[in-house]
Amino acid sequence: MRTMLIAILMFLAGLSAPPAEAADPTGVTGRFILTDMNGRTVTDEMYRGKIRLVTFGYTFCPDICPTILNTLSVALDHLGADRAKVETMFISVDPERDSPAHLKEYLNAFPGIMGLTGTPDQVAAAARNFNVRYERSPAEDGDPKAYSMDHTAALFIMDREGNFLARMPHASAPDRVAERVRSYLQPRRGEN
Repeated sequence: MRTMLIAILMFLAGLSAPPAEAADPTGVTGRFILTDMNGRTVTDEMYRGKIRLVTFGYTFCPDICPTILNTLSVALDHLGADRAKVETMFISVDPERDSPAHLKEYLNAFPGIMGLTGTPDQVAAAARNFNVRYERSPAEDGDPKAYSMDHTAALFIMDREGNFLARMPHASAPDRVAERVRSYLQPRRGEN
């Protein structure tokens, strides 16, 4: 809301609008209080100073989640030394099955990605703050433990202060993700 108000005031004053990515029409705040895969309580504030790559999903996902996690791991490799300036997070929308220990075991296959989970209310709040939707879908055979989770499949890029920069499709190529992240790592005018 604040960004939109600034853009309107600048327009009325005859000034140019800020770059398109500076305005956040999605309402993404990136706020969360969750538990990481090591059992620690973490907040978005703890990751200030790093560009954040954030995606939502669940470990029992048959295709989309493993694909985006692989993309992120490869993109991190493409970043080389810049990798240390980026925090990559996978937030589970399935806290019932995705305990911290289970996330840690699962994410061993995807180096460099931190798994986050929490109570159902914490996960719901994080999803709202990223404008992510998810819903539990029962299994066709009626097995209560074999449900799936329909969810928004996207990659969110947040700046060093936790502000929304971009949303990329889940099928983005690793080199494209790395290129986009690298563009945000470049110092801006006036920065050292």
